[in-house]
Amino acid sequence: MAKEKKNTLYTLFGKIGDILFIPIIIFALIVTTMIFFQRENNKAPSLFGISVVRILSGSMIASGFNVGDTVFVTKTDTDLLWEGDIIAFFSYSDSADKYLKKTKLETVDQQIVATMPVPENRVTINDIQGKNYKIVFHQIVGVYYDESGTRYFETKGTSNGSVIDSTLIREDFVVGKYVNTPNWLRSFAKWLSSAVGMVCCVCIPIGILVILQSLSLIEQINFLYVEKRLIKGEIDWLDREAQRLIKTGDMEEICKIIYYTKVDDDERDEFAETVWRFKGKLSKKERLYRDNLEESFDIFEEKGKKEYFLFWKNHLKWKWDIKQIEQELTYIMYNDEVNKKLESR
Repeated sequence: MAKEKKNTLYTLFGKIGDILFIPIIIFALIVTTMIFFQRENNKAPSLFGISVVRILSGSMIASGFNVGDTVFVTKTDTDLLWEGDIIAFFSYSDSADKYLKKTKLETVDQQIVATMPVPENRVTINDIQGKNYKIVFHQIVGVYYDESGTRYFETKGTSNGSVIDSTLIREDFVVGKYVNTPNWLRSFAKWLSSAVGMVCCVCIPIGILVILQSLSLIEQINFLYVEKRLIKGEIDWLDREAQRLIKTGDMEEICKIIYYTKVDDDERDEFAETVWRFKGKLSKKERLYRDNLEESFDIFEEKGKKEYFLFWKNHLKWKWDIKQIEQELTYIMYNDEVNKKLESR
């Protein structure tokens, strides 16, 4: 059913929280979790092919990367990596590659011909993750290949002058290629990994969301209490609390159906128009429900409460709703019995 809803203060705050805080919390949790794993476990977890790497030395200051900066690298086809590209990698030299001849590539698309099989005893990146092999963030200055057709990368820190890294990095130890990231985003990610950043962007927003959700839960519990009082006839639908429930659009359908029979005759049409609002193009299900409502109203006017509730007992699907209707029917039948006994005296 199409309803015109008016937001209460709590639901408005809840929506603001969903829009503002949830994306921040998700981003903060992802970044801080990835940084934590990279720093504490020396691993490079990837999400959609993107990894977060923390710079551990000043070897790339000349390129604008400072110690403690956080950068994003993306998993890439190592066949496309070339001189000048900046990559993150595990600095590891596999003894299985020690006696393989390495030849420097002249162009990125140079054809490589393998003359011997890949060594069977090669170490994989999974074997070295989590051990004492740090993730390094350097620039490629040369690309090589060995007799098995495997690529290697010669690297250096741009602040290290002419000093080139002593280890050629085999292509499968490459974590990813640097994604050009704005300084503000790198600074933000660095701040997120700090204790203050965690508190401000994770702990505080989560705390606010918990408070807002708690307030929303309290409001929903209060609405259930108001509905119960309405059905019992303890308050009128024009009561302030009842009006707030109606205006939010959170009033349960079964409560509307039952309370319709308790409204004063001269207010019944106004009540129906207030709580049941059909707007725009209706779905098949909504049209059927509207038709059932109109039919039930006619039954109530012509045959009374008992037939009205029997109609809804046969048209409702939820067991809890049917149980509510049965309670009303039991109450009506009990009153009928009492009245008959009184009349027979």
